[in-house]
Amino acid sequence: MSDDRRTPGQRPWITRRRVVGTAIGGWVMAGLSACGIGGGDDDAGDIPDPTETPELTPTTTQAAIGTPVGGYVNPDRYRGRTLTVATSIGPYADAQRDAYFTPFQDATGAEVFSRGLGSNQSDLTGQVDGEVVTWDVACVPMDWVRTLANDGYLTEIDRAYVDVTVLFPEVVGQYAVGADLFSTAIVYPVAAAQSPSDWGDFWNTASFGEGRCLRKSPVGTLEFALLADGVRRDDLYPLDVDRAFASLDRIKPHIVQWWEDGKQPAELVANLQAGLASSWNIRADLQNVRDEVRLQWTGGMLSADAWVVPRGAPNLDVAMDFINYATRAVPQANFSRQLTYGPVNRRAFDHIRPDRLPFLPSAQPQFGLQFFENWNYWIDNLDILTDRFNEWLEADPEPTGTPEG
Repeated sequence: MSDDRRTPGQRPWITRRRVVGTAIGGWVMAGLSACGIGGGDDDAGDIPDPTETPELTPTTTQAAIGTPVGGYVNPDRYRGRTLTVATSIGPYADAQRDAYFTPFQDATGAEVFSRGLGSNQSDLTGQVDGEVVTWDVACVPMDWVRTLANDGYLTEIDRAYVDVTVLFPEVVGQYAVGADLFSTAIVYPVAAAQSPSDWGDFWNTASFGEGRCLRKSPVGTLEFALLADGVRRDDLYPLDVDRAFASLDRIKPHIVQWWEDGKQPAELVANLQAGLASSWNIRADLQNVRDEVRLQWTGGMLSADAWVVPRGAPNLDVAMDFINYATRAVPQANFSRQLTYGPVNRRAFDHIRPDRLPFLPSAQPQFGLQFFENWNYWIDNLDILTDRFNEWLEADPEPTGTPEG
């Protein structure tokens, strides 16, 4: 696992995309930096290893939605043209191929190629710097966007092509639009005598089972600590860092695992080796744990992937048209029916089976119970807060009584 410490412009990319990929082969090389996680923990004490369980890919809940996408009914529009999209490899890219790449190719005639996106921004920036740009579109972590845009590596999204009026405004920017949403939320065992209501319950270690599991990163962990201490979601940013660490002091003695691998929290909870954990929602839906765990969405943190166009993309018009297509309701629904990422198009839910909606982070009512990660805040503060977080982890915990809710 890579360390969260990074040089400016390089963000570790060990995420739930990589975890999903591990489920069917373990060769995914990239994931989402919003879920980047730190290195080894020498101070966690006796850490239980999750019981070995078979790794299986998620299953779809409904057949592919074949409704034509308005404006995309001319298979000769881009005949003889190509489009190259950089993204993760593995099940994430497989779902994108089924939902976006192949249907766009069929609907427009453009030949679509996918390429693996590397573990940091240098794969994209190197093409632009070398003036040999082969990617037309890239699907990147949302928190890469500001740095790439400020440094001149991206092309502004052309609103003449891309209709953003039906998208969640939180994922619409000058140089990017959201591709999908995911959440970090509380996971608890189905067999629990009572389910937690919020992060205050998570911090109440006198109830809800023994042991807690949190991510070994300040991103999200500090926000959850503040929510547990009574801060309202709307008042989280800028973070009251001292208050967050004081709250973490209370839970620290009860952490059985500072997780570094996305499969750990759901599996530890499923095997009753931890009472509660923070977890990516995509992990709680995989077949090896989905019957054993449930999510409490209240206070969950929403993060996103984004579509961007590198400066100098050779097929700029096709790229912009593809981004528009990939953010329409039907393609979005076809992606979310395969993996439990939330659509960024508000109309996509009309095409998704009702029994699927409770598992998608951007569907109601769970969407309204959560907050968006503040990407700008973390771009400005990640390095200093990662250093402080790691130093705090290495320090011996102060003696403490049972944390109160």
